[in-house]
Amino acid sequence: MPDKDPDNRDNAIFFQTPGRHAAAYPYRILVGGHTYFTPADPPVARRFHHQTLICTLSGLGEIRVGGAVSTAAPGSVAWLDTALAYRHGCHPQARHWHYVWLGCEGAALERVFHLLQVGRAPLFEPGGTAGARPLFEAAVEALRTRPAAAEAVSNAFVAQIVALLAAQRGEEGEDDGDRIGLAIQAMRADLARGWSVEALASITDLSPSQLHRRFRRLTGTTPMDWLRHERMNHAKGLLTRTAEKVAAVALACGYADPYHFSRDFSRTVGIAPSAFREGHGLPVPAKPAAGNAIGRR
Repeated sequence: MPDKDPDNRDNAIFFQTPGRHAAAYPYRILVGGHTYFTPADPPVARRFHHQTLICTLSGLGEIRVGGAVSTAAPGSVAWLDTALAYRHGCHPQARHWHYVWLGCEGAALERVFHLLQVGRAPLFEPGGTAGARPLFEAAVEALRTRPAAAEAVSNAFVAQIVALLAAQRGEEGEDDGDRIGLAIQAMRADLARGWSVEALASITDLSPSQLHRRFRRLTGTTPMDWLRHERMNHAKGLLTRTAEKVAAVALACGYADPYHFSRDFSRTVGIAPSAFREGHGLPVPAKPAAGNAIGRR
């Protein structure tokens, strides 16, 4: 039976904007909340710029990553890199799926993701995740109430959750996921760089053709297509959280030519950058006076 009323669902979401001390901590929670799915609800497949941790409270969920399908049972924890191709929703044979989730970021989190080979096996079974639910729920409550030292509090919650998952799986050694993870980590760390398959291949100690083949097999897309989507996700954040001009956003996302950036953004997102910003309630910055240059941040 559901542990909440399906006719009175409150899919609550709470956000936390990183402050000036956020970079001091290895883990950061950006968003979190509760979600209640039924078989009638469409699955989620949106790509973001963060890691998502999901703790099932009741019902059953179905999670697809690449060609693998996992069933999320009560007490299990799923870990998704939402920049990769994925889908999740209510299991077709279940009446509902109720879970609590956290959207997190941090270089340390990405390293643990690859160390635990989460890309190959995103689901952590209930037997090894005892104690995860209260941590998730306390973390979401902290997002809602915004306590003092919120960033330190968020870091502590994620660290405890990661410790539970690491204890279940342990350190299993290197595989293709580790190599591809190095490429993904490098691109995320410097989205403004003019990356090439050859440069990424040298990081992973693979040939360009090996990297291309293994990257597609693991993620469902090519390195350059993944980079394009990741840049667009980053651009969405800059457009909605800052007043940077589109040309400056383009530079921060690896585009020296604002026209090329706007074309890729429109093709990927379905709307022009300025229209996307206006749609989120932010004014479009005024054009600079003649002779004024746009600098990097």
